[in-house]
Amino acid sequence: MPLAVNSLVLPYYVTNSEVNLRSRVRVQSLGRDRESKILSSDSIPVKGTSIEEKEKNGDLVDGFVRKREKSDEGLVDGGDGRLKYTRVEKKRAKDVISNELEVLWDDGYGTKTVRDCLEGAKEIIKPDGGPPRWFCPVECGQPLKDSPILLFCPGMDGAGLGLTLHHKALGKVFEVRCLHIPVYDRTPFEGLVKFVEKTVRLEHALSPNKPIYLVGDSFGGCLALAVAARNPQIDLVLILANPATSFNRSQLQPMFPLLEALPDELHSAVPYLLSFVMGDPVKMAMVNIESKLPPRLQIEQLANNLTAMLPSLAGLADIIPKDTLLWKLKLLKSAAAYANSRLHSVKAEVLVLSSGKDQMLPSGDESQRLKSSLKNCTVRHFKENGHAVLLEDGVNLLTVIKGTSKYRRSRRLDSVSNYVPPSMSEFKRVSEEVGRKLYSAQKVVGKGSSVYDMQYGHPSLLSIFHAYINHMNFRLLQTASSAAMFSTLDDGKIVRGLGGVPNEGPVLLVGYHMLLGLELPSLVEAFLREKNIMIRGMAHPMAFSGGLETSAEFGMIDWMKVMGAVPVTASNIYRLLSTNSHVLLYPGGVREAFHYKGEEYKLIWPKQQEFVRMAARFGATIVPFGAVGEDDIAELVLDYNDLMKIPVVNGYIRDVARKSIKIRDDSQGEVANQMFYLPGLLPKVPGRFYFLFGKPIETKGKGEILEDKENANQLYLHIKSEVESCLAYLLKKREDDPHRSIIDRTVYRALRSPTDEVPAFDP
Repeated sequence: MPLAVNSLVLPYYVTNSEVNLRSRVRVQSLGRDRESKILSSDSIPVKGTSIEEKEKNGDLVDGFVRKREKSDEGLVDGGDGRLKYTRVEKKRAKDVISNELEVLWDDGYGTKTVRDCLEGAKEIIKPDGGPPRWFCPVECGQPLKDSPILLFCPGMDGAGLGLTLHHKALGKVFEVRCLHIPVYDRTPFEGLVKFVEKTVRLEHALSPNKPIYLVGDSFGGCLALAVAARNPQIDLVLILANPATSFNRSQLQPMFPLLEALPDELHSAVPYLLSFVMGDPVKMAMVNIESKLPPRLQIEQLANNLTAMLPSLAGLADIIPKDTLLWKLKLLKSAAAYANSRLHSVKAEVLVLSSGKDQMLPSGDESQRLKSSLKNCTVRHFKENGHAVLLEDGVNLLTVIKGTSKYRRSRRLDSVSNYVPPSMSEFKRVSEEVGRKLYSAQKVVGKGSSVYDMQYGHPSLLSIFHAYINHMNFRLLQTASSAAMFSTLDDGKIVRGLGGVPNEGPVLLVGYHMLLGLELPSLVEAFLREKNIMIRGMAHPMAFSGGLETSAEFGMIDWMKVMGAVPVTASNIYRLLSTNSHVLLYPGGVREAFHYKGEEYKLIWPKQQEFVRMAARFGATIVPFGAVGEDDIAELVLDYNDLMKIPVVNGYIRDVARKSIKIRDDSQGEVANQMFYLPGLLPKVPGRFYFLFGKPIETKGKGEILEDKENANQLYLHIKSEVESCLAYLLKKREDDPHRSIIDRTVYRALRSPTDEVPAFDP
């Protein structure tokens, strides 16, 4: 349970170390479902004295205190340097613990830097003679109700502050505890394994239906794998950042004998050298730099950050003195051997984060070895980052966890109940991250049929498709962000903006799917900007099964999940509507999004009224809508029929078809049988996207829809007709838009504020 402390003595963290407290410390223990309690300094051990309440009322079970009297549930110092766990009965704190986060919440990413990590380490490394212990960072605050626990196992430094950049974000959805291994502690690796294992087993006993997250950084990755191998029956999720399982193949192996012979006077220079090997100083210094700043200001701020950070590196000599460094290297060797010999026993869900510029370990190759060795392993590769990937710019750990579908509060992954809405930093980052992939995407697309998958080194049509999607979405975000939005009021009047779309759910948005889903980013962004509503898109199940993953890099499929997409299933639609969400549904699905030449703006829907009865069951408001503009972006020159006539290419398409998941049976005709393929497009000078949301259709109180199939079918045909009317209206009216051309919009913005909304035609 997170502990919050207000004290000048412990400004960075709460530990169970034996500290000599000279002032009253306010310790707020926040239990899972219980009120907080204020403990005075008399309740906290000083120089090894035990807690008075433990002597009077406590029972000692497996080294943990169980309270018999009314108190609170929390982590306290048991007097032996290890955290003790107190459990009590108190009334539920429903008014204290939040159930959900707001859309575009503040995750704090960018407010802490590596300098904060180094400054915090100066405090926590003060020798106390104590053994390893857990602490809860103050910045983590109080998590959502029923949040799982996350245990952080640090790297070679042992300080436990490797998640400094992520404390606030992780603290919202996890109960975060970090392992601190004191500088002069000499606990062998198996002793550390047993220490972490003891906590894991206790937490599992207290909450057997919740997963336990183990985040291991470098050395900590070996520790997490060892614990998982010894406890295959426990539901564990391992997140390994450049794990040191490849230590025997480290690029620095020839240097290690020299370190032992290095005179003590020269050791102060070693941490400086290691700091540049273990991480990219520039990436570290870029964490809090706003990407939208002019280049001159970015360079100036980067220089200031580097200047401020370098003096803090002097503290590394205290964090890892010579004797400790030599001990840590021996510990790394034994840790790697221990973990590697037990990989076959690991049953846990594993996510490996590897860096492309790791100068300490061959992390890229190691991630692929682990993926092939472990039964349930996912890899995400960050090619521009160094060894200390969790302390560098561009890697928000919570975002990666969400994007790889690793966040859950129970044994079963549930895209609805475990949904964490996007934060403001994620919303800002999505277009930037996609943009960074443009160059790689252009190289891949430009090679045509001889494309090689960047990660696995073999030809793959999915590689081309993935890169192409990245490329097209970048263009969309950069050139069509000024999409014109129109909606229809209850009286039938068409107005600018989304005023005609209900603010309160459940709402089912039903519309036309443009080629390759080009309209999606503009649609999501408009609802967030104007209504602060996160629409939940229904995506093809292949996006969640790994069928469309072609590269280990964090890409568009991952960002779709971060922005709220869920697999299109009847049960997911049911649960989303039951939570009063705004749900986005395309009845035409893949067939409509991958249409053929001459089928632009043609609805290709199934005959069955698949969603009407579901909406009526919850009294949802159905809003039909149309979107046009794909023909202003590109011309379709090679469709599915053309590509199937080309040797080799048709084989790739059939291979994709074999791996795809069908969400409709063959009886539903061509809508059910469409295959994924990469259409041949001829780019155009970008025009503009237009959206029209039709008059809302109420289903509340219309029981006849549920009782009579014919009534449901009539409503289904009416919705389809409304979508077609929206498309026809937009195709006609866009001719009257004086700013349809990107040149006209650019001139308009040049003469006014760049943030001004560019007007369109009069509705």
